[in-house]
Amino acid sequence: MMHRHALIRHYSKWCLLSISLMSSVWGAEIFASTPASAQSAASESSVSQKAPSEAAAFNLAQEYFQSAQKSAQKGQYVEAIVQYDQALIRYPSFSKAYYGRAMAKTALGDPQGAIEDYTKGLKLDPTNAVAFAQRGNLRYQLGDRAAGFGDWDSALKIDPTLVTARVNLAYDKSANSDFKGSLDDLNLALRDDPTHIAALVNRAYVHQQLGDRDLALTDLNQAINLRNTSPEAYLNRGMIYSQMGRSEDAATDFTTALKYKPSYPEAFYNRALVYTAQSKFDLAAADLTQVVQLQPNKADAYFQRGSLYAMAGNRAAAIADFEQTLKLKPNDAEAFKAVADIRMESGDLSGALGDYNRALSFNPNLADAYGSRGKVRMKMGDLTGSIDDYTRVIALDTQNVQAFYQRGKARQTLGDGMGAIADYTETLRLNPRSADAIYARATLMTQVGQPIAAKADFQQAATLYLQQGKAEGYRSVLNWLRRI
Repeated sequence: MMHRHALIRHYSKWCLLSISLMSSVWGAEIFASTPASAQSAASESSVSQKAPSEAAAFNLAQEYFQSAQKSAQKGQYVEAIVQYDQALIRYPSFSKAYYGRAMAKTALGDPQGAIEDYTKGLKLDPTNAVAFAQRGNLRYQLGDRAAGFGDWDSALKIDPTLVTARVNLAYDKSANSDFKGSLDDLNLALRDDPTHIAALVNRAYVHQQLGDRDLALTDLNQAINLRNTSPEAYLNRGMIYSQMGRSEDAATDFTTALKYKPSYPEAFYNRALVYTAQSKFDLAAADLTQVVQLQPNKADAYFQRGSLYAMAGNRAAAIADFEQTLKLKPNDAEAFKAVADIRMESGDLSGALGDYNRALSFNPNLADAYGSRGKVRMKMGDLTGSIDDYTRVIALDTQNVQAFYQRGKARQTLGDGMGAIADYTETLRLNPRSADAIYARATLMTQVGQPIAAKADFQQAATLYLQQGKAEGYRSVLNWLRRI
């Protein structure tokens, strides 16, 4: 088994909850006769006062409309659309039929068709705030941020208390890092509806981004108390617990999120991170397998699982996952380095060198890659190149003990005794209990005519080797002491 730490990559640490504007009762919000839509409703109901034939057409349209509503409530959306069509053939100015057909098209995965129907309905009923909000939601989901934002703004001008539109405006602001603006909108939304789950979950996200973990926890606890089946609330609270070091609580929340949303890749991934930190590597790998099954293009999940396989000594599986990572993210420097590490451990020094070079071409500041390449170069006899690489590591990380120690070894092998002594001394400044550095410095002290300093170092190295249970090192020191 290879001895290394599992690499950890975080993604989707938080869930911003963007909500659907549909009511759980089909059309309850959009068909309600609010002050904004009352005029349209009055216009439709007054048909009978104008012409008997028009009244008859409207009444027949109403019958088709009611049948369509019943079909939609049963999930029979195709039948509902046919019936909405019949209603609109009988009475083309029937705005509610356009709205109903739009919702049915949305349910069937035809957002563009739904947008067209909302637009037709709004021409007849231009003060329906919920219709504007629903159309804005669809436009936003299709990538037209400006149009979505405009529709939500129009909805709020008509009805400033329409919480769904305000929550979606806040969502957009959060997604674009306008956390202060998002917080203002969410505070207004929760003023009008203190029990709105999406508003609470998203405000918790904003509080966390603004550095107020306690307020974030308060909102998430309230959301869970109001609806203990909200997977997003559990996911986000689990992330806070994880950041606080409460790994058991975090794992419990991720598991609960999966109970209510079994195909939740973010929950699987973040639970895998917790399991990795708890050294439950089999469980972590199983969760990451779930992630890649749900999201086959999630490069970070392959990388994370590959790291676990590498740590367990399953080199073939690890390389397969790292190579899949590189198919999805061809410029992933850490994935190239991970493959290079395995090649080096397998004895493929030339292959490892090539992959380290590729890693550093994509990320010239990847200190670990310089350190590992320095080790490969030393094994290949390129001591000057090795020294250069360790010097790069030190430039990026002045506290890197191993870089000083390894550079000292390369300098010692190259014959630069004084340079090596300086590196070993710096190693000991950073880690006074490095028996190997003290021993190496002691051997060099004997070569530069410093027997007293050498003897003191050897004695200290002997003590440390004994304390650390390194018998071979202790015997080597004794052999040197006999010569002095």
